[in-house]
Order: sequence, then C-alpha cells, then structure tokens
Amino acid sequence: MALIIPARNEAPRLSHVLDIVTSDQAALFDEIIVVDDGSTDATQEVAHEFPQVRVVAIRDGRPGKGKALRAGWERSMADIVVTCDADLGSLQHEQLSRLVWTLTSQRQLRLTKAAYGNSADDSGRVTELTAKPLLEVFFPSCADLQSPLSGEMAFYRDDAISLDLPDDYGIDIAILLELAQRYGRSAIAEVPFGMKDHPHQPLSSLGIQSRQVIRALLERVERLQIDAQEPIPESLITQLL
Repeated sequence: MALIIPARNEAPRLSHVLDIVTSDQAALFDEIIVVDDGSTDATQEVAHEFPQVRVVAIRDGRPGKGKALRAGWERSMADIVVTCDADLGSLQHEQLSRLVWTLTSQRQLRLTKAAYGNSADDSGRVTELTAKPLLEVFFPSCADLQSPLSGEMAFYRDDAISLDLPDDYGIDIAILLELAQRYGRSAIAEVPFGMKDHPHQPLSSLGIQSRQVIRALLERVERLQIDAQEPIPESLITQLL
C-alpha cells in the first residue's frame, strides 16, 4: 500500500503529516512518497528528514497537483493508493487507516474519500460555491457527497493508471466522477474525518482552483455526454454567477 503526498511549498506544515504517518506502529504503508512539486522553500529537505519517506522531485516549471499525484503512483507498485494533502494540520493516526479499511472491507467500493464537517466559511469555499452546485446539475447522483474535493482518498492503483486525469487541482473531482461513471455511485463512500485544519487560501488562489475544478467537471460532462436532466434552478444560477 502506498501513501502519496503532493507538496508545493509546504515546509512549515509537512512535518506534522509525516510525523503522523511514519509513527504508525501498525506500518500501514509499504511506501510513503512525497512528491515535491517545484517547491522554492525547504519542502524537500523536510521530507528527507524522514528515512521512511521516498522523495520524488518535479522541476519542469509547470506545477500541478494532478501531475504530482500521478508521478507518485506511477513510481509505486502498490495495489492500493492513498493520497493526503501536505498541509493537513488535523490529520490523526486512525483516519487514513479508516479510509483503507472501508475500501477493502466492502467489495463494491472503488473509492473512499474523507468527509469534513467544516462550514463553507471555515473551509471548502470552492466546494460549496463551485463543485456542489455543478454536481447538482450534471451529476445529481454525487450531489449528496459532503466533501467531493477532499484530497484524502483511497483507491486501487489499477483504476488510477487507467484514468485520463487533469494535471491540476481538478484531479480530485475528476477521480470521483470517472470512478462514479465506471462503477456507479455505490462504489464511492465517504469516511468522517471531523473538522479540517489547514491554511486558508487567498481568493486569488481559490479563483484558480475553482476554474480548474469547473474545467475538469465540464470536460467530463462533454466526454460522458451528460445532459442536465432538469432546468437549472435559479438558486444554482445565482451561486454559479
């Protein structure tokens, strides 16, 4: 089993995540891979402080979360891939274990995702204002998901390497929609992770993330030839605009 942690300029926060995942006495992960996605701070140096961690460095000048995650699982031979954001200050030992246990204990599941209890004001503005309204319109079977953009996931590597995924922040929603289309909504489960503690992003960064999520979602609408089954409610139009 492999844990993939994409990291770009996360030196102040990465050590907490690595402290948690490397101190697990149950040795849940055979591989822990940090993908340093063009960091200009000491992210790579922090990762090298942990002997259990393998570091993959991307230095092509074109950073992207999707590209970083793929670089991680393509270098792994594990059957199950777990992903975790590098800035997750609220991460606890048992949370990633529950993701894996839920995935492997139910044969129909192909993807498990963390579900967070934060309000949109505290966390998840892109989720509430971008992802959820679009899911309601185009992918209503997935509209019940609490945290469709959560970066903490577990899935099978065979699925991951067979998907055509974006290089950027849209990868989280793309994995969700691709696997929902392939296996059905019943193949996806959320695992409660409590409240999420991570740095707030400035609106400029959130705007970039929102556009990437919209692009990834609408590309799958076009690719899968999905039509909105009902007229778009006025409330959704207001949110999208």
